[in-house]
Amino acid sequence: MSAERKIFIKNDIISLAERLPEDNKEIYECWFDEEVQSGYNFKLNKTFEEWLSQNIEREEFHYTSGFAIILNETNKLIGSIGVSMFPNEEDDLTINIFKPYRNQGLGTMAFALGAKYCFDVLKFEKIYAGCYPDNIRSRKMIEKCGFVPHPEGNIEETHYITGEPVTQFDFVLTKENFIN
Repeated sequence: MSAERKIFIKNDIISLAERLPEDNKEIYECWFDEEVQSGYNFKLNKTFEEWLSQNIEREEFHYTSGFAIILNETNKLIGSIGVSMFPNEEDDLTINIFKPYRNQGLGTMAFALGAKYCFDVLKFEKIYAGCYPDNIRSRKMIEKCGFVPHPEGNIEETHYITGEPVTQFDFVLTKENFIN
């Protein structure tokens, strides 16, 4: 990455940092990955220009804050984290890891850093995360970070491809149960 980034939180391996304009194309392209679409029960049907012209706080994803996930050793963008903070809604943490960096523990590490940031800096008392029944990897990541099932927050939806009913499972992590 060519520009200097503000680092919000980091460990020895990754940082959650400011998203830069140069990140947009790679983050946009990640939305066309079948695993990402399945993981969000969503198919992006916008051109890059349409996606860019949206407000950065994209309502359909409920992001109010986005972080670049940076691999410290190479300063390489490897994904993004989103945090929603809307009044009268559950504060929610989301993640996208680019395909070459999946299944290495980096997503779990980034998600845990995101939760830590939410508790230490944003002063959340609890944070929520969700996944679908067939997304075993996301569920394992969420649970490794200390989130527990929150069935009253489960959401019934329509599957983005089949049109069949599907449940988005809800999980919660409280500040007092968070392990740094």
